[in-house]
Amino acid sequence: MTKTILIALDINKIPYVTNPEVILTLGTQKIWYTTSTKAITVPKRIKLADSLLNSFIKKFFKKSTKRDIFTFNYFTKHAKKYLKKNNYDQVIFENNQLKNKILPNLTNEHQYVAKNSLA
Repeated sequence: MTKTILIALDINKIPYVTNPEVILTLGTQKIWYTTSTKAITVPKRIKLADSLLNSFIKKFFKKSTKRDIFTFNYFTKHAKKYLKKNNYDQVIFENNQLKNKILPNLTNEHQYVAKNSLA
């Protein structure tokens, strides 16, 4: 039996996967079909920094797109730490951005390259 981990910022963007061992997500999101959801909680100072950066961009660059850069970096850093400590046969990512940020920094990247996939 293969050990599978799902990594997603937004839990609603991943499809149903049969028997994932762990779902690594942001905040306190829960999936009804599994009890093995590991949440990465973002500290308030990171959320505040994102808020300040977004308001700065909106005011001075006149762009209204919200990007949580610090939250994304915090999540990927902790996801990398979790993958370094635990071995899995298959890694499924929410999108390419997560995959490209997390996989290259792992020492056992070659283990996941052929088996990784996107949701």
